[in-house]
Amino acid sequence: MFFRFFITLSLSVFLINTNAFAEDALNDVRIVDGINQNRPPNTRQTIGRRYIWNFKGKSYTILMTIGVEKYNSYSGKERYDIPKLVEEGRTTIGNLTREFRQVIKQKRGWSKQDQVDFVLSFVQSLPYTLDDVTTSYDEFRRYAIETLIEGGGDCEDTTILVASILRGLGESVALISTPGHIALGVSGNFTGTSVNYQGTKYYYCETTGAGWTVGVMPSAAGNTIEEVVPLSPSKVPTKPKTPDVTVPEPVKPSPEPTPVEPKPIEPKPEKTEPEQSEPTEPKPIKPEPEKPKPEKMDDEDQPNPVGVIIAILFLIIGIGIPVGIYLYRVIKEDNDDDYNDDDIFYDDTDSPSI
Repeated sequence: MFFRFFITLSLSVFLINTNAFAEDALNDVRIVDGINQNRPPNTRQTIGRRYIWNFKGKSYTILMTIGVEKYNSYSGKERYDIPKLVEEGRTTIGNLTREFRQVIKQKRGWSKQDQVDFVLSFVQSLPYTLDDVTTSYDEFRRYAIETLIEGGGDCEDTTILVASILRGLGESVALISTPGHIALGVSGNFTGTSVNYQGTKYYYCETTGAGWTVGVMPSAAGNTIEEVVPLSPSKVPTKPKTPDVTVPEPVKPSPEPTPVEPKPIEPKPEKTEPEQSEPTEPKPIKPEPEKPKPEKMDDEDQPNPVGVIIAILFLIIGIGIPVGIYLYRVIKEDNDDDYNDDDIFYDDTDSPSI
C-alpha cells in the first residue's frame, strides 16, 4: 500500500514539474508602445501576427510569431475541459504573459484594477467569431494559442485566453457560467459585481466586446449563476537569462587606395664645369720612413715539435751506432794484445856464446 502511494506521488510531482517547464509555443513576442507599422511576415516556416488596441487613451501593439509545424500540431489535439485548456495555455503562451508583466512593471502608477483591465482590453479587442462559422462545429473549444493565431473566438475561447494570461501573472481566477454564456471572475480588492464562492469573492470580467472593466456585468449575461469553477493561481516563472555573448564587431573593409598620378620628371640641369684656374706646382711631400714590421711566421715556417723529436732521435742513432762500433773494436783489440803478451816465453838463462 505504501509503495503504491509513493509511486503515485512521484508521478504526480514529475507531471507537475514537466508541465511547469513546458516549452513556449510562441517563438517571438513583443509588446511595444504606440502603433507599430512592422508586420511579422508569414513564411513557410513561421506565422506572424500583429494586434493593435487602445487602453486609457494610448495605443499598444503586439507582434508575435509561431512555427507552422507547432501550430498545426494543435489541430489534432484532444479538446479537454476548460480548466485543462487554461493550464495548457498558461505554459504555451508564457512569452506573452512575460511581456504583459514587463509592461505592468513599467507602469508604476497603475492600480491592481488597471493591470487586470489592461489584459482584458487586449482580449476584448479580438473579434467575436462563432464556432459553427469558423470550424463547422457548434461547440469547439480552442487552445489559447489557436485563439491568438486565428485572431478571435467565442466567449469560451476568449475566457480561456484571458484566464491563461492572468493565471500566469499570479492572479486567483475562476470560471463563471451563466445560461448560454461563460466569463471569468478575478479575486482581489475591486468593486462592482462579484460572486462569493467558499468565502472568496470573484469579480465579474467580461471577455467579449470592448470597454467592459472588472466588476461590470452586461445585462445580456443575465443574473443567474450556474457554476463557479476556481482556478488556482500558478505564476509563470521568469525566463532564464541567456549567457552574455560577445559579438565581434564587423571588420570594416579598408578603403581601396586612390591612384596617384605620377609627377612628370623634370630634367636635371647639366653640370657646368668650373672654370680652370692656373695650375700651381704641388709641394713635394716627404715620405715618412716606414717602421719595420715584425715578421710573422707562417704556420708552414713554424717548426713541428714531432718532427724535431724524430730528427733528434735519428741524429742520436746515427752518431751512436758508429761510436758504439768504434768503441767495440778498440776494446776488442785491447784484449787481443793482452792475450799475446801472456803467451811469450822468456828465458833467463844465459845464451851460449858463439
